[in-house]
Amino acid sequence: MTTPSDPGATPEPPPEPPPSPPPQAPPAPEPASQPRTTPIVSWEAPAEEVGPAPGIKFAPHGSRFLAYILDALIVTALLIVLGIVLSILLVGVAATGGRGNPATVGVGVLGGFAFIIVLLVVTFGYFPYFWAKSGQTPGMRPFNLYIVRDSDGGKISGAQAFVRLLGMWVSAAVVYLGYVWIFIDARRRGWHDLIAGTVVIERTAPGR
Repeated sequence: MTTPSDPGATPEPPPEPPPSPPPQAPPAPEPASQPRTTPIVSWEAPAEEVGPAPGIKFAPHGSRFLAYILDALIVTALLIVLGIVLSILLVGVAATGGRGNPATVGVGVLGGFAFIIVLLVVTFGYFPYFWAKSGQTPGMRPFNLYIVRDSDGGKISGAQAFVRLLGMWVSAAVVYLGYVWIFIDARRRGWHDLIAGTVVIERTAPGR
């Protein structure tokens, strides 16, 4: 049974509609594809080579090779000059005494022996003499190269200089493998250096 409503009662307000969802922002546009660029790498200078002491480094291969060529040219020039001088003397003796003179023949034989002795002295004495005297040959001076003791960097003796010369023949005997060893050894020593206990250095600081 329905109860009659009170005519003086206030009517209830109608229910509020549910709130509408907030509007969604439009999707952001995708950024345009940027061209790929190669990263910039700063250039760095190579690390300075560490030598056995300040102001000293192991001799570069190119300088050693050029120094040897200069010394070879000097030795060749000395032998040519001495040969010309000796030939002039022998020709003068022959012209004075005649071809058939036994004295002239004897002088010619002595002259030949003298040339051989001079050849041996220059060939075997040039390098050891300068190595033991000042540590460098005339061909090494333009490049500030020196041959020193490998143990302490001191001046080498005459015996060491001569042994090093003989070691150069050993280095060349086995298809020049002893010279190739300069490119392998950390201190750039060839077999002749290992045999004689020497090392070739370049002095970069004055007064050392």
